[in-house]
Amino acid sequence: MKFTKTFEIDKEKAERIPAFFATQGYQIEKGSPNSYRFKRGSGWANLYSSDVRKYPTTVDVNLMVTAEDRYQVLVNYDINAKGVIITGGDREKIGAEMEGLEVFTKIR
Repeated sequence: MKFTKTFEIDKEKAERIPAFFATQGYQIEKGSPNSYRFKRGSGWANLYSSDVRKYPTTVDVNLMVTAEDRYQVLVNYDINAKGVIITGGDREKIGAEMEGLEVFTKIR
């Protein structure tokens, strides 16, 4: 299951992105000035959990310069939940996480 979100932030606030994902239980897999990859979850979660936040998830974040001091942020969630049905409640949890990222990076 894939989810995508796009928003803009001030360039200096981009450094908050790894901190946000750390608070959500993700580990950084790779990072560069303009892109990150985060991972969370376990393949075993498909067997024992009904919480979408425990399923194996990869999040790619790409930053594109839109102006001298602005970035467009493209966030791609890929939830690898084999044999599991993603419910409306699951979509709400991931949507709330994506909204949380945008809010966290825009706080003064």
